[in-house]
Amino acid sequence: MDTASYAPAYPSAPAVDPALRDFVARFFATSDTPGLTDEWLAFFSDDATVVMGSETATGIQEIRSLRLRMWDKVEARKHHVAKVFPGSFDDEADTAAELMLFGSVAYVLKQTPATAAGAGAGAGAGTPQTATDWAAHARLKRNGVDSPWAFVYYRVYLQK
Repeated sequence: MDTASYAPAYPSAPAVDPALRDFVARFFATSDTPGLTDEWLAFFSDDATVVMGSETATGIQEIRSLRLRMWDKVEARKHHVAKVFPGSFDDEADTAAELMLFGSVAYVLKQTPATAAGAGAGAGAGTPQTATDWAAHARLKRNGVDSPWAFVYYRVYLQK
């Protein structure tokens, strides 16, 4: 029985670079801060691809537009990154590290006229809040310019 087509890729480097740990923490802190668009874009290579739900953006200008749309209906967000599964695979020349991540994100949505009318006296009352679980797949390369790492590919899967 030939099992070659059933053999998955396994990590060749289980150690985690401390700079990679810092990169992930800074990325999510920046992601949760509105107005830090340029700082957020600095986490990506110029030709990176980002997929969020059904939207795909390639290159810094498309990623910038995606980032701005991410805040259209959101007043605040807070990610909780539960675990990161790092790996390094020899078959991807443009990738120095690969990550699978999962966690949750809590949102406070912007008030619409309908939610504002029902807000009542309490501050924030009537402001829609929601939370969702997410997972992500990321491929990173060594940058070495402003940061030792940069996303080449970042895809988020949202649990609705």
